[in-house]
Amino acid sequence: MEPKKKILFIINPKSGTKGKHDIPGLIEKHLDHEIYEHDNIFTQYAGEAIELSAKHKDNYHMIVAVGGDGTINEVASPLVNSNTILGIIPRGSGNGLARHLRIPRIPRKAIELLNQKCTVEIDTITLNDKLFLNVAGVGFDAHVAQLFADTKTRGFLSYAKLAMREILKFRSIDYELIIDGEKKIAKAPFLISIANSAQWGNNAYIAPNALISDGLMDICVLRKLPKWYYPILTYRLFSKTLTKSRYYETWQGKNVKIHLLSDSEDKYMHIDGDPYKLNQNMELIINPLSLKIACIPTN
Repeated sequence: MEPKKKILFIINPKSGTKGKHDIPGLIEKHLDHEIYEHDNIFTQYAGEAIELSAKHKDNYHMIVAVGGDGTINEVASPLVNSNTILGIIPRGSGNGLARHLRIPRIPRKAIELLNQKCTVEIDTITLNDKLFLNVAGVGFDAHVAQLFADTKTRGFLSYAKLAMREILKFRSIDYELIIDGEKKIAKAPFLISIANSAQWGNNAYIAPNALISDGLMDICVLRKLPKWYYPILTYRLFSKTLTKSRYYETWQGKNVKIHLLSDSEDKYMHIDGDPYKLNQNMELIINPLSLKIACIPTN
């Protein structure tokens, strides 16, 4: 009889809008114990998930992130180019990566998916010294991500209210964008998003045609928008029709450089939805098929 495989569940109790107290019981009930033996750890502070994943990756067949895109990012980073599989139980506010990979958002179904032992290899992207799986960017979405990180109320409605409030007073700054050695823009866009998957989360599609295992980044630029266009922008984001907008441009590439051309004080970028201080010079490099992940094969 084949020996049981070991799984570690790293659970972020603060991600998303719902508590995680039910997760251990659901794991016990729905995980196939003839295939797996498991351990659970609840994180206690920001950044602990990456420490736990790095510490335990050689001792487990799979490490499962229970949380949102930020938690998944932390758990996944040490697993890149290793034989340890990343699993996901999506419990965040947007769950962009899980939605792209069609991982069920109902915990019971996400756990049952692990029992199928299906894995795919996906690309990852390195931004300077940080790694991401879903979307990173500068501009308006990074500005909202920074403010959202400090709010006590989580979830889509809280994020949407914040975005509507801030969109009227947001001021763009100048960037230079270079893709595979070719300069694309040198002025202030509304945002620049570097996408590995198709959406930010909550089915808002910033890169509708992005494929997560094609060895390419999708580089998406929204130019400055007139106020009257905001409702149309919202419609296009949620209907996968952003590519039809006159204010939208997109390219694909393997190496991207973004240079900040104006004052960066109190400015932020976001990486998988989590805010970081903006760097004057950013370089992004694709890492093709560098992460094994538990999901039904799809692109």
